[in-house]
Amino acid sequence: MEHFQLFLLPAMLGIAAYFYFFLRRMLSAFGAPVEKRWLKIGIGIAASVVGWLSGDIMEFSSIIVLHVFLLAVLMHPIHFAMRKLFSKRSENVFGIWKKIYGSGAVPILLSAVIMIGGYVNLHNVVQTNYTIHTEKDIRAEGYRIALIADVHYGVSLDYDELLRKCEEINATQPDIVILCGDVIDGSTTGEQMREVYRALSTLKSEFGTYYVHGNHDRPFSYDSYTYTYDDQISAMRENGIIILDDEVVQITEDFVLVGREDRSADRFGYGDRASLTELFASVDTDDFVLTLDHQPNEYAENGKIGTDLLLSGHTHGGQLFPINWIQEIIPFNDGVYGLYEIDADTTAIVTSGFAGWNYPIKTAAPAEYVIIDVVGE
Repeated sequence: MEHFQLFLLPAMLGIAAYFYFFLRRMLSAFGAPVEKRWLKIGIGIAASVVGWLSGDIMEFSSIIVLHVFLLAVLMHPIHFAMRKLFSKRSENVFGIWKKIYGSGAVPILLSAVIMIGGYVNLHNVVQTNYTIHTEKDIRAEGYRIALIADVHYGVSLDYDELLRKCEEINATQPDIVILCGDVIDGSTTGEQMREVYRALSTLKSEFGTYYVHGNHDRPFSYDSYTYTYDDQISAMRENGIIILDDEVVQITEDFVLVGREDRSADRFGYGDRASLTELFASVDTDDFVLTLDHQPNEYAENGKIGTDLLLSGHTHGGQLFPINWIQEIIPFNDGVYGLYEIDADTTAIVTSGFAGWNYPIKTAAPAEYVIIDVVGE
């Protein structure tokens, strides 16, 4: 048993105990002899397996169990309300409800609907649009930015689907394309790694495609990655993708791009990332400043130093409901999903990304690419 599962052991035991009574109630509703010793043992074994599965949260089976569990728990106050409202007024209505409640059908069916909906949502990448107004003196036509993050190639879209999405993005005629990290991860094979950059090379824009690292892009565990960091860098460069590791690029005379190293770089042995102060030493903040940082952090610092627009991914919009709500309450990052006004002069956008991580569903936010129009006042 892994250390994390040991930490979760009390919760796993609690869930196992809950499912013991849940399964007893469900079988009883269908007339099963739940007082028989052999059936009690069978229910106990089944509940123990369910409890064990709930603790391995890296597995999709755990996500299914936890959905059924949470929805089943939510049924109790509903059952209490139904009993208060109808047990005396309408025995027929309460009798029907009691059978539905006892059968356990509602949490199981709702969980199935959520899983199917989450799968469809993950595989249906949509376009999300934002318009950013600036008082900076930029060119009359403004700038159109295409933002892609968290492809996690291999989780959802295949090569042909990704090519179709690139064609959709090209149809919007972006001036610049931003790849904001986690294009690949530990589940991406070497062939898939080369494949995803070939697909992304079909993106067309006036100023090119720029990339900053995410926390999953680079091999930090050679047990799971089948290629080296140099292989990845070569694949990107061969496909015309410009890599920014703590670099500043003057795109036009009024538009500057700041590409930050990911916060995880030093932890995984890829060096320290520069501070905003170091990066902005060469930045003319009279220009429109677009800063790229895979993880949405240092919002206040970006506002003070002169960033006009900060683009990030990383959070997947929470990926699974209600994790997105939890992330808003407990701020692991400065943003979770959508547009944030940092101050009067600085805006941040966090995309939920093309895909998600590890699980084949996405229920907290859309799978998306983002088109941003920057316009002058």
